[in-house]
Amino acid sequence: MTTLAIQYEPGNAASEALAQRLNLPLIRSIGQHQGLLLSYQHNRLTLSQPMARDAGSVSVDFCDSRLTFRLAQALSREAVVKAVGGCVPKTLLTESAPRLIDATAGLGQDAFILAAAGWEVTMLEQSPVIHALLEDGLQRARIAASAPQHQRFLQKILPRLHLLAPGDSLAVLPTLPRASVIYLDPMFPAREKAARVKKNRFLLQYLHGDQGAGDGLLPLALSLAAKVVVKRPRLARPLEELQPAASLTGKTSRFDIYVGHPDQSTA
Repeated sequence: MTTLAIQYEPGNAASEALAQRLNLPLIRSIGQHQGLLLSYQHNRLTLSQPMARDAGSVSVDFCDSRLTFRLAQALSREAVVKAVGGCVPKTLLTESAPRLIDATAGLGQDAFILAAAGWEVTMLEQSPVIHALLEDGLQRARIAASAPQHQRFLQKILPRLHLLAPGDSLAVLPTLPRASVIYLDPMFPAREKAARVKKNRFLLQYLHGDQGAGDGLLPLALSLAAKVVVKRPRLARPLEELQPAASLTGKTSRFDIYVGHPDQSTA
């Protein structure tokens, strides 16, 4: 079990409230803490591993320059947007935009891109810790939406993002209103090579351990939606060994596209 704690910060009520909510210990000295640590760095909730300097850190920032650069490009070229069915036509944006469930929301970047492309995105995340990071990022994005440099795009995107309470997708998915697409991005399989996965993926894998691999999610999703999209490493085997109807392959990732059978739902 991964040791997880929250850094105590005098005068910061947020750290104490988070520790109580997540039922995690508050620590004052992080010098000898071997596990993962949640702390507020520059008013941003951050996950790190203090004793592993090369592990990096993880936080959610929807105003990150790399993300805003992607938004400035043609969203129709984004692989994840292509995989789910493309950008939502403007005629539907004010009427009935299609719904998508991101059942493994993680740090929310794909959900954010899809919302920017016009989709109504319901986000579900099992880990209370990752959920806290995502919730913190959304709260800061809502504050940033009032700033002139961010207002235009954030005020359009944020209302399309709907974060549910932390929960196991296997249990929660059957209880949700039906969506046009269910999107799955489970933890990438651990690499056997010495080269480390991206730092944020490394910390999330460390946090999850053997959990979060998406076992059982694909068959369930196929019973609940007409289309299911699964994000995989480019050379990884299909999830659950189920062959997709089609795939979109990029430099590092692959999007496997499945035809679902919602009329056979077990809900």
